[in-house]
Amino acid sequence: MKAVIMAGGKGTRLRPLTCHVPKPMVPLTGRPCMEYIIDLLKTHGISDIAVTVQYLPDVIRDYFGDGSEFGVRLHYFEETAPLGTAGSVKNAESFLDETFIVISGDALTDFDLTDAVRFHRHNRSLSTLVLTQAEHPLEYGVVMTDPEGRIIRFLEKPSWGEVFSDTVNTGIYILEPDILRRMEPGIEYDFSTQLFPGLLAEQKPLFGYVASGYWSDIGNLQQYRQTQFDMLDGRVKVAIRGKQMQPGIYIGKDVTAGANVKWIGPAYIGDGSRIDDGVEIGEYCIVGKNNVLAKDSVLGRSILWDHNHIAEKNELLGSTLASRILCKESSQLADGSVVGSHCVLGPRTVVQPGVKIWPKKQIREHSRLNSSFIWGDHAGKTLYKSFGVAGMPNVEMTPEFAARFATAYGATLAAGKTITVSSSHNEFARMLKRTAAAALQSVGVHVVDIGDVLPPVARFAVRELQTAGGLHVQLGDARSECRFECYDEQGLPIGKAAERKVENSYWQEDYARAAAGAVGSYRTEDKLAEAYLKAVLATTAFAPAEDSRFRIVVSTHPGVFGLLRPLLNQLHCELVHLPAELQRDQLGETTRALGADLGLWLDDDGRAMALYTSEGERIADDRLTVLQYISFFHSSPGARIGAPGSAPMLLDSLAEGLGCMLIRTKESMRSIMEASSDLGFHPLFDGMLATGLILQNMNRSGLSIQHLLELIPSFYLQRERIDCPWDRKGLVMRKLMQEAQDRQVELLDGIKFYHDGETVLLLPDSDDPIFNLIAQGDHPERLAALVHQYREQILNFLQ
Repeated sequence: MKAVIMAGGKGTRLRPLTCHVPKPMVPLTGRPCMEYIIDLLKTHGISDIAVTVQYLPDVIRDYFGDGSEFGVRLHYFEETAPLGTAGSVKNAESFLDETFIVISGDALTDFDLTDAVRFHRHNRSLSTLVLTQAEHPLEYGVVMTDPEGRIIRFLEKPSWGEVFSDTVNTGIYILEPDILRRMEPGIEYDFSTQLFPGLLAEQKPLFGYVASGYWSDIGNLQQYRQTQFDMLDGRVKVAIRGKQMQPGIYIGKDVTAGANVKWIGPAYIGDGSRIDDGVEIGEYCIVGKNNVLAKDSVLGRSILWDHNHIAEKNELLGSTLASRILCKESSQLADGSVVGSHCVLGPRTVVQPGVKIWPKKQIREHSRLNSSFIWGDHAGKTLYKSFGVAGMPNVEMTPEFAARFATAYGATLAAGKTITVSSSHNEFARMLKRTAAAALQSVGVHVVDIGDVLPPVARFAVRELQTAGGLHVQLGDARSECRFECYDEQGLPIGKAAERKVENSYWQEDYARAAAGAVGSYRTEDKLAEAYLKAVLATTAFAPAEDSRFRIVVSTHPGVFGLLRPLLNQLHCELVHLPAELQRDQLGETTRALGADLGLWLDDDGRAMALYTSEGERIADDRLTVLQYISFFHSSPGARIGAPGSAPMLLDSLAEGLGCMLIRTKESMRSIMEASSDLGFHPLFDGMLATGLILQNMNRSGLSIQHLLELIPSFYLQRERIDCPWDRKGLVMRKLMQEAQDRQVELLDGIKFYHDGETVLLLPDSDDPIFNLIAQGDHPERLAALVHQYREQILNFLQ
């Protein structure tokens, strides 16, 4: 049997370690990752191996040669242009004349390949994917199979709402040569997004083998480090070269160590390294070949490649160093710091947590590095949350962050594009906006500053000015989260693919500045709020009788009231504006005491709202949602509008009865708005619009808010949040799907179970380590029982 090792990866997210080293050559306890894959193949009787190469191919050829030193025969196939995962294997077609295995050269595994091949042949499969169960399935392609192992569904890089299992694609495939005839030579082609979905659609024999054992995709610096810690802990069946001086401490050949070295371990010390007196080798240290650790230095959870010199009294705690680095005396490298090859760090240098230093840099003595020099890498968590990138003002969301983030965002757009920038009515937000604007200009993006506005206005401005996108900085007050919102050319939040591009650009810092004469232009536009109000009024305007003007008590941030007041004045309302410091829970009592028709609270971003009746009762959130949609249906007959899958089921029949079309979508703001993008506005995300629509409905019907609510048919909806660690969400989803094999379910977003008129939606939260449970139906006692049943089921899975 033959194999193909895919070894063309650049390892972009491992930079600066991979600037001069292809990803398969990154060392794991002293040996290249690809060498462990060759050992695994040889263990299972596979010695005839094709190697597909692209990035720095000579580094791989020079190390492995023809493979004879490693007991195998290697045949190299080089891509001169990117061919994709499947296209690169097609490039080796002349070599592949029998059943063969495809395996990555940049992942570590001890899977039983012999058993996987046996499974493949038993099922007479055309293609078998080797699968495993992952704690964090979001980063991989999720694969669903039936009880016999036949693949029934793929989800490539899913959102949490699409993670219907924790069983993922490892990139190890067992294939028949006939599979290669489906592809054209020299054409870019992908296994996960093209070949396998095509086979599935044609109902070809396509199976998934769930392997037991260890598998780690060394995709980023955190995983690279953890993989080696796992090796030292014995979690993966691989050979670590060296003798065990004591349990868990591996020592290579010709290692010299002083008498007073403090050994803690587990640790690995490579051939020819020297460790002087007073050095402390703490837990999980990996030191490669020919390193010098001078007197009184301290290492803990640190990884060093080869030929490094660490001078006296250095402290390396959680750091990763490439090769041939001189780190002079009394320097400190903190957790998550990474130093590229051939760098010199002067005496008493301090490298702060997470700082990356690119290769061949000279760092002066007594330097304190607080930011990357010059480029960075992938982070351990995503930047984006549901409503953008958020953090504490002037702690996480700083001017430095704003500059770097805006540069990264701008770099994903073509130079010469124009985008809007805006901020909320807050000096700190304005400061970040100005910083972001300058950063955007620096990469050749033209900027239109539309001033202090709310997010609904910022989104409207993108469409009105026909720009390529927008960047809005939102901050209500100093105690709030500060948020960066990015919009596409339709004024919608940018999609997941665009978010990933911005994140990659941000973490890699791999962007080019414009020439000084080609920086982007800057101009201001200050009439967008007026244009927005005019557009909202075109939808919501009404003319009440003189004696039936609505009296409304409003509590909101001054910046929001500045836009709300002219809207309500145009709608002929009488306003009572309460001080901003008045708490929201006092609004109902004040509304009742003043005899007002309505109490209205709007969030700092003008998006979320709360309503109180004239009797001071707050309208429950789900009933308010129904009221918002009904008011829209009356205002826009024949329109189509998006609604999240968790919204009350009653909306579907109401929309049909009022001549509108309701489109059920995923929970994200973009998905909901995209379903009705021609409208430009959406009542769920625009408090001004929703307020106008509800007042218009009251005026049209001549009914108070209480009477409008009484006309809404009864419905029952129960929501519950269940704590669930991030790394267990995929497991819970898989087990729920296993138990749902013979039941009616819907997989739009999360898993919706149907129970004779009742539904239960189980939805992993995108921002927090929780599950959202939403039960709907006609019988509250049955809903309570279902909620209890599913809550207990999830808690049992987590035990």
